[in-house]
Amino acid sequence: MIRFGGPIFQAHDDPRKLAEAYKKKGYTAAYVPPVDLNDKHKIKEIREAFDAENIMLAEVGYWDNIADTDEAKRKHNIECLTNAMFLAEEIGACCAVDITGVYGTGSEPKFVAKNFSDEAFTDAVDTARKIIDTVKPKNAYFTYEIFAFTVVDSVEMIEKILKAVDREMFGVHLDLCNLINSPRTYFSSGDIMRDCVKKFGNKIAAAHAKDIKIQEPAMSVILEEVIPGTGGIDMHTFLRELHNLPHDIPVMMEHLSTEEEYDIGAAYIRKCAKEEGISI
Repeated sequence: MIRFGGPIFQAHDDPRKLAEAYKKKGYTAAYVPPVDLNDKHKIKEIREAFDAENIMLAEVGYWDNIADTDEAKRKHNIECLTNAMFLAEEIGACCAVDITGVYGTGSEPKFVAKNFSDEAFTDAVDTARKIIDTVKPKNAYFTYEIFAFTVVDSVEMIEKILKAVDREMFGVHLDLCNLINSPRTYFSSGDIMRDCVKKFGNKIAAAHAKDIKIQEPAMSVILEEVIPGTGGIDMHTFLRELHNLPHDIPVMMEHLSTEEEYDIGAAYIRKCAKEEGISI
């Protein structure tokens, strides 16, 4: 079953009102709101408020560079990501998520040759094992989001790192758009989605619902994230394949600019789901 959601633009300090705002939008999944790991009372309030509205807490995102070449920053970022994993487990989220990182300083995406090296793969495996073995989660998965500028950039690499980490609570954060990096993949997103589910569907903990458009005319490949329904992603196959999995999966929109854009994207995704006979 798919649980569908996106960001909420209304700020609410009261977890109950925040959960109600998600419900009003028709969402069945939500991003975990910012909360201090040490604030046990607020964590409990958030969990209970979203449970009361039957809204799944999707992910705790920590988006900083765990491969930073500044050793102090790298250590700090891994500690923060570990805390994000502790929070995901305590608050009842499906997963904690970050990227495998880039070799450089800062959190901006960088296409660096070392990002695709054996060392990058080993670092990603070691970090995942360390975090999982420290937190010892029972319900929340630790995941890496797929990105074209990191070592986890293809279906094959996802499958490879799953086997290498070899931990029950290491899962997949599936972003189909981020697997599209060429005209060949752009025109075969449905096939890629089917391949993902065939190879590691039972490990998919969460997903992002986005769309992507190839720029034309162009002599080189330029891909741009766009409002769902205005690009080339096979949304019907994306939703159908996730729906056919035996467990509930949060499918979250992201990276749009305005509430209106999210409403347009949500309407398209709901339309596709309805055409497939899927309730989200």
